[in-house]
Amino acid sequence: METGTAINVKYWVASDQGCNFSDLDGIDEFRRELAADYVCVVKGRPAGAGGFTHLNVEVISSFSLSHLVQLLIDGIAFDVIKRGAESFILRPFLAAYEKLRDRNKGKNSIDIGELQVHFQDSVLLIHEVREDTMVTNLGKLLLCLAQNYDHLTISPGESPFLIHIPVFEDPDEDRPLRFRVRGEIDETIPSNGPSDYFKFWGLEYIVETDRRVYDVARQLLLDERFNTLDEHWAEWTRRSEAKYRQQT
Repeated sequence: METGTAINVKYWVASDQGCNFSDLDGIDEFRRELAADYVCVVKGRPAGAGGFTHLNVEVISSFSLSHLVQLLIDGIAFDVIKRGAESFILRPFLAAYEKLRDRNKGKNSIDIGELQVHFQDSVLLIHEVREDTMVTNLGKLLLCLAQNYDHLTISPGESPFLIHIPVFEDPDEDRPLRFRVRGEIDETIPSNGPSDYFKFWGLEYIVETDRRVYDVARQLLLDERFNTLDEHWAEWTRRSEAKYRQQT
């Protein structure tokens, strides 16, 4: 079926067997199911023993986010949206993912660690906040984005080209910035679960080459920047190296 959508799925399997690692149960069926509806790539790599298997999912859509927003506001469910011969279709992927996840219960714990959706006018980047919470909250989250989309515009009418959902307020007194993206490894910011998706979002703009934080509850753009996870750890590395040089 032609959907106008492509999907790239990358993941790291907990294994110390190198190139001979045992892949996820049902992964070939997962590939076949995706190939029936999308142009797709599904690729796994070993990443040492222990831990979760996080899928990093990249979706490329022929839709614009602004058009999707209008359809959601008009009351169309996110997983059945169509425009002519094209569709913003995630239902087959979500169904295949849930089948893969359930097939691996007790052997490999699987969730979606990150979901990137590349629209024609914007990129939506959703970060998992707690084990396997993204899928069950995706419909609610997209509707919330649609309801808040008009508030994300800055002068002169520029909408964000990249939206991080969520960003967190860092409680560390020595934080590089007040807000940042949260990670999974060596993380100092606790998660409250799915409610975190609806607190703060990080926005990046092109014309003003600026970043802003959006307070969802107050529907307010804050005069605050945020760090990506890589930028956060890079700043801590820079500080640590500077401190070491001062001591030696």
